Amino acid sequence: MRGGLFIYFGMFDGLICGNLARAITDSLGEERLIELRLRVGRQALMLTTSAARIGVKFAGAPYLVTARDIEDILTRASNMSIYSVSEEMLRGYIPSKKVRIGVGGEGVSDGGKLIGIKNVAYMVIRVPHQVKSAADGVVNKVMTNDGKIKSTLIVSPPSAGKTTILRELARMISSKFNTVIIDERYELAAVLDGVPTLDIGDSEVVSGVPKTIAYQNCVRAMNPEVIVTDEIFSKEEVAAICDIVRCGVRVLASVHGEDLEALRASELYSPLLKCFELLAVLKPVGKLVAVTEL
Repeated sequence: MRGGLFIYFGMFDGLICGNLARAITDSLGEERLIELRLRVGRQALMLTTSAARIGVKFAGAPYLVTARDIEDILTRASNMSIYSVSEEMLRGYIPSKKVRIGVGGEGVSDGGKLIGIKNVAYMVIRVPHQVKSAADGVVNKVMTNDGKIKSTLIVSPPSAGKTTILRELARMISSKFNTVIIDERYELAAVLDGVPTLDIGDSEVVSGVPKTIAYQNCVRAMNPEVIVTDEIFSKEEVAAICDIVRCGVRVLASVHGEDLEALRASELYSPLLKCFELLAVLKPVGKLVAVTEL
């Protein structure tokens, strides 16, 4: 049976088991699994692979995700204690067993402040992948012949490979430069019990800490020459990144967008163009379109 051991032991070290694991495995071919989308009571469970988007079937019919499926995954992901991951859930995700789980449900508020998430009915499981050739087209421009690093911004639509390239750049440059990865959502290094499960070379990693806090702490305490971080999202993060670059630390980071012109037109992101030296534009999946000096 294809994937028999995968089913027997459970997908992702036991995170997904039983009929759900069987249905997913039977729907996959040789292509790489990128993402699972579970929605309670909705047909069907969806897989995104390196080749296609697939509606999962079980026993000939679309797999109907149940509240029990979601509850079982949350229980395993939190090591039987949902309370232990409550802070992460407030930020919309749970890191677990080498994957990142995005969650959606009903918010619980107190005085206008979000204090909890209940009735989780939507789940997106992102599966990190190591592609050690991913940065080959850009690394020689990021790391110059005279032994310097250029602060580099990677821009692309969602799921185009930004994180994969950033991870590889960190791995490649960390042998020559003090490199710190700020991995707020556990995607770059896929840390499990404090230890990276992906090859990040000689980089240090700070996981699960909001970027604006981690930036300050790292610069003050870890003496980085290069900081590698995942997607920049807020005005506060943009300002913090620009301050770090002005301090002399090189930064490799990513943003969601289409191209250079879109960033120039963005009130939020346009300040980054004054701080970064290089812009790499990607299109799905992992296609390097352009590398531009800023």
